[in-house]
Amino acid sequence: MKFHKIFFPVIALLSLAFSGTAQVLDGAYMRENTVERTFVPYQNIREADAMYSKKILRVVELREKQNHPLYFPILRMTYPAGTGVQPQRSRVNLLWLIYNIGILGETYDIVTGEKLDTVFGKKYPVYDLNPSDITNWWRIPVEVDDPLRDDLLGYKEKILIADTINGGSYEEMVDSRINDTRPMDQLWIWEEWVFDKQRSVMDVRIVAMAPDGWVETSGGFERVWPFWIYFPDYRPLFASYEVFNTQNDAERKTFDDIFFKRKFTSYIVAESNSYDNRLISDYLLGIDAIREGERIQEGLFKFEHDQWEY
Repeated sequence: MKFHKIFFPVIALLSLAFSGTAQVLDGAYMRENTVERTFVPYQNIREADAMYSKKILRVVELREKQNHPLYFPILRMTYPAGTGVQPQRSRVNLLWLIYNIGILGETYDIVTGEKLDTVFGKKYPVYDLNPSDITNWWRIPVEVDDPLRDDLLGYKEKILIADTINGGSYEEMVDSRINDTRPMDQLWIWEEWVFDKQRSVMDVRIVAMAPDGWVETSGGFERVWPFWIYFPDYRPLFASYEVFNTQNDAERKTFDDIFFKRKFTSYIVAESNSYDNRLISDYLLGIDAIREGERIQEGLFKFEHDQWEY
């Protein structure tokens, strides 16, 4: 009996390893924690406990080194997997996750990594962006079945067309669409800082975010600043996709971890004010604009610091 207890598990593992149905394992162990994770819910804040709040608009430069986990990989990285063997999702960048998987609802085969054109996942809410009104980001919702979803990353491009009648060529504006995420290298974030007197903490909640970038065309550069997303809607999606950890492959963070733990660098471009939440760039430029953003951040820090007695 003792012999069977010791050697039966070994025999079972060897039979699985040499069976015809064995699957490829990309690594030393199965990576399944991220797939099964859920986001950490926020603490509830009552209006009566919010003794101070300030809305902030900041920009995340994705090309900065600390923000690279949000910017890379440029191309989707597919891992070999099989049902019950390694349910590790392909690694994608933030824009790909938001647009292709969240907005368009694309799904991919877990074994081959190929796109499934006949199967669609959940489509998350999205709001069309109006550059002249970035404060009221929620005013233009895009419905789930709206064809506009497919064109949110589109832009106008000038091309030269040969004139077969009169000779020469002429310019014409055509619709183009971003196929490479590299030009989208900025992320705009609306957030609110709240001092909760019940917990005695200065808490921050990301409200909405929007990708931004410039695409090089034949006529110069064209800005693509397409949409807003409501951040709490996307937290379940962000929590189930991992990002690269440069220090330790065994500790893979998720997109939700990056934002929840504030593991990114950014600078402030606006705060809520009586001038229709105007941008700092509307009244200051260059180093003065940078110092103004730092002044706003320092004001948030000082308010929390001054609540304590030493």
